Order: sequence, then C-alpha cells, then structure tokens
Amino acid sequence: MSNNNENNKINFVLELNNMLEKVVEFLIPVRTGLVFISSLFIIILSFLLAFYFRHDFSFRVPEAEHITRVLYLVVAVKLIMFFIFRLYEGMWRYVSISDIIKIFFANAISNLCIIALLYFFRAKFAPGFSLNVIVIDFLLCFFAMCGKRVLTRIIREAASKASGQKEIRTILIGPADALNQLLQAFSANPSKRWIIGVLTDDIKVGHSIRGVTVLGKTSSAAKCAKKHNASEILLLPPYSTPANIKNILNDLEIRGKHCELRMIPSYIDIADGDISVSNIKEVEIEDLLGRKPVQMDREDVASFVRDKVIMITGAGGSIGSELCLQLAAYKPEQLILFELSEYNLYEITNKLSDSDQNLDIVSIIGDVRVKGDLRNAVQENKVKVIFHAAALKHVPLMEANPAMAIRTNVLGSSNVATIAEELMVEKMVMISSDKAVNPTSIMGATKRMAERIILERKKSNTEFIVVRFGNVLGSSGSVIPRFRQQLQAGGPLTVTSKNIVRYFMSIPEAVDLLLQAASIGKDRDIMVLEMGEQINIYEMARKLIELSGLEPDVDIEIKITGLRPGEKEYEELLTDEECVDHTPYDRIFVAKKQKTAAAQIDFEHISSLTDVNDSKKIKQELKIYIPENMFSI
Repeated sequence: MSNNNENNKINFVLELNNMLEKVVEFLIPVRTGLVFISSLFIIILSFLLAFYFRHDFSFRVPEAEHITRVLYLVVAVKLIMFFIFRLYEGMWRYVSISDIIKIFFANAISNLCIIALLYFFRAKFAPGFSLNVIVIDFLLCFFAMCGKRVLTRIIREAASKASGQKEIRTILIGPADALNQLLQAFSANPSKRWIIGVLTDDIKVGHSIRGVTVLGKTSSAAKCAKKHNASEILLLPPYSTPANIKNILNDLEIRGKHCELRMIPSYIDIADGDISVSNIKEVEIEDLLGRKPVQMDREDVASFVRDKVIMITGAGGSIGSELCLQLAAYKPEQLILFELSEYNLYEITNKLSDSDQNLDIVSIIGDVRVKGDLRNAVQENKVKVIFHAAALKHVPLMEANPAMAIRTNVLGSSNVATIAEELMVEKMVMISSDKAVNPTSIMGATKRMAERIILERKKSNTEFIVVRFGNVLGSSGSVIPRFRQQLQAGGPLTVTSKNIVRYFMSIPEAVDLLLQAASIGKDRDIMVLEMGEQINIYEMARKLIELSGLEPDVDIEIKITGLRPGEKEYEELLTDEECVDHTPYDRIFVAKKQKTAAAQIDFEHISSLTDVNDSKKIKQELKIYIPENMFSI
C-alpha cells in the first residue's frame, strides 16, 4: 500500500513538472507578442506625432493624403529591422547601455532605409512628402523605446524598495573598475541587497559609480558601516586578505558595530560570466589564518603516484577522503579504499566515481585491527603504496576508551606495517599528530607508540615514513564544526581555556603537503609540516561570533569549561630530543630523532593493556615506552 502511495506522489510531481513546463512554453511567446504589440504601437504613434509636429501641429495639409501609405512602409521596415536586432527579446528590467545602443542602431538603420526608399520613389509613391518627418520620427521612436524600458526598470526597483525586499544594507569595498563590474552584475541579478555606498581609493569621496555614492576610503570600512547603519560589508580582491579582514573586525568591535563580512571569490569571474553574484562567499574563520600558499612540485608527486596501486586506510575519514580525491588526480593504476564505516566508504566511493568514471576503485570494508582484512586487501590487489590514515583521534573520547585507542592506533598500525613488509609493499606512509609529541593524553601516547613501531622496525624492502602535523580545520570532531553547531543553536560557545592555542591548516592544504612529504621522504623519516603560528581558540570563537554579525558575551556567550582529561594548552611538533633538517620545500622538514633510553617495545605487554580499560593504569604502563611523556596521572 505504501509503495502505491509513493508511486502516486511521484506521478503527481512529474505531472506538475510537465504542466509548469507547458505554462512556461506558453508564456514565452505571449510575452514576446506583447513586446511586439507595444513596439508596433510606438512605431505608429511616433510617426503620427512626427508628422503632426512637422506640419505645425496639424493634419490638415495636402501631404496628409499620403500618410497612410507611408505609415505602412515605416511599420514594415521597422518591424523587420527590430526583429533583426532582436528587440523583441530581453528583459526590460535589466536594460543596459548595450540595449540602448541596439535600439539606436535599429532605429537609425530603419529610418535611413525609409528615407532612401522615399527619396527614390517619392514622385510616384508619395509626391511632396517631407523627409523631415522621418528624421523627427527617428528621435521620437528612439527615445520612446528607450524610455519604456528605463521606466519599467525604475518602477520595478522603486516597488522593490517600497516593499522592503532589499533588506540587507550593503557597503562594497574594492578597486573602482572591479566595483563597476560588480554593480553591473548586481543590476542583472536582483537580490535582497541594497547597495548604500562603496569604498574605494581610486575615486574621490562624494563621486559615484553607476549611481552609487563613494562614501569613503577603503580604510574607513567600520566607520562608514556604523555611520550608514550597514548590515553587511562585501569585500572584493585585493581587500579580502586575512590581514584586512582582521583589521575590519577589530575596528568594528572597537566601534561597537555588528556587521557581517562577505567576499567575492573573483570579480573577474563575475565580469566574464563564469560565476554570478550568487557565488558571494561568507567570510569564514579559515579566511583569517593568513596561510602561505602551498608550493608543490606536482611532477614529484605524480611520478610517485602514477601507475601504482595505492591503498588508503581510513579512506572515508576527513584526511583519508581528501587524500583519495587528490591521489585520483594523479592517475594511479588503482585506488584501494579500506574503511570500517560503511557510510563513509559509500560516500567517498561515490565522490570518486562522479569525479572520474575511468578511475579504477576497489572499496573494501575492513578493520586495521584484523590482520586478515589487511592481508586480503593488500595481497589480492597487489598494493605498492599504503597511506595509513585510519585512527581514533578524539582526545576526551580516547581518555574514556583507552583500550580501543591502543587496539586501533597502536596494534592496528603495527598490523598495517607487518602486512606491508610481509607482502613486499614498496612504501608505507603513516599519518601522525602533533599530540604524539610530549604526549599528555592517551590519544597522543598511542600515536607516539605507533610512530615508534613504524620507525624502529628492522630494515626491510618496505620503506616506512611518518608525516606529523597539527589540527585541520573542518575535520570530523574538530573545534570549528563544533563552534558552528553551538552558534546555530544560539550558544554558548564552549572553550576549555582562554590560553589554549593550536596549530591549524585546511584539509586540502594538509593533504597537499602530505603527498609532497611522502614523495620526497626517505626510509624511517619523520616528516614535519610547518603549521604557521598557533591560533588562540578563545579569540577564534570571538571572531566567529563577530563574523556572524553578533556580539560576543552579549548576543552569544563564550563559556570557559576547563581543560579536559589529557588536554594541554599548547601543542608541539618536535620533542626536546629532535632536531630538524630542511628539505627543498620551505614548509616541509625532517625531524631527526636522537637516541633515548626508551625501552624496547614488548608487543605482548602492549596487547595485555587492552584488557584494562583504565586510562590511569594504561598511562602508567606507557611511561615505560614514552620517557618524554607529560602525563598527569
């Protein structure tokens, strides 16, 4: 019964869609017909008025007997010429200079043709008919056709303002040429924005661009926003830099003005028609990081990846899925997606299939804690390179579930390495974390143990590389998605400490550097990615609230909750015993581990820890293997 109801709903939607398509098909010719009739009316009226004006406001002249005959000629010629110039198409509400030029030439050529015909055939066709009538007719018809379009646009925009449709009071910031292009794009794309003014350094204050007043210089954004009660500031390149956004936000906060910031990706794209003003992008917290662009040697990575069978563990995770997408661009022979989560595996498989239908993908639901799953995946597909991204990484959750953290992060990594050696995999790249450095948490400790297991193995035909980096923005379980959820719920935003700082980079940027590091890394290297300056999480929360046009601690509360178990206020990328060697790439380094007194890893002992789900006891045991630990037990 339910299936019948569903089918009825689908049939109803399809019928409704077909009906709407027929209505649109009907309305288009109806609209064209109305435009045709209005043009015909203007042609006739302009000609009659021209005759009337030429003969001193009278039709009682001898030439009036030829007026009907000449009118037929004028109507025929103009209707044909207007059709050639496509004046029956287009939307009057979007009238522009190009439309006015088309109307001018259509009328000019029409009237020249009429004058030529009358000049050569006037003696027989309309003796004594004044050619000045046709000249006057040109002026009247041209201004009438322009006027009806301009008047339509004026009435529509006035009605829009009167109805309150344009409720977003917007200030634009950018170079004069860019502002001109953007204002033109806005005129062709009606929206709720009401452009109250522009800020530019190229034109004097008080002048205007396309009728929009220049309110001030680009440095006066916050001042003008408060003075003119703007609700939005729209930034165009080059004024959408992180430094400029920060300055505007700080100035807005000082002046007590709440205003949303948005930016255009590229005004050139809008001018070229590649994107529309619907591509206006909200300023995100990521835009404030000021990250240097990644300089990649694509050929290095391509030669490392091309024509190889590559397996990614944790292929459906935040890093794993981006890794799959970027690897696909380098045309590997085959991608083996190894993932425990059915849904995540389904999602990344579909994304890859949609992006490249020729890509050879093998999707495997498997668990790194099970050697058999790994052995089958590697052996059956003859894998040459493994990217090991599978891990449990949420610090508080791993404090509560330490046994599972050891099974996945430690023993799982050991399983991947063992199978890689056993089946002669050329290279294994393990993705580690800055939390593995001087660890205070179970999560960090298990990642440090995994590093040791990878790097302290006996030499074999398999190369092992560890790539270590900090937090990535937008990854599952990270702080930014959490803040956004709390903001949508009306707050509060929860921060563990006002002093807590973290390294951040975007997911695509992290994977870009990861691939480069993997391509140049040598056996048993720890590749460290330069993460820039550490970001204060409390300040990040404040900026996120301000970017939403709200005031921190007034509209949205920021609540300090205290450090969670295993959490520390700052992160490091190197231990005290590690030094750094430079690579040809200024954002990738090699950490050289000095010899320490760490005990040799006892796998039976490590495995026995999984029988005890006690964070305190496990940390006490892990101290044996991680002498640089900073555990608080």
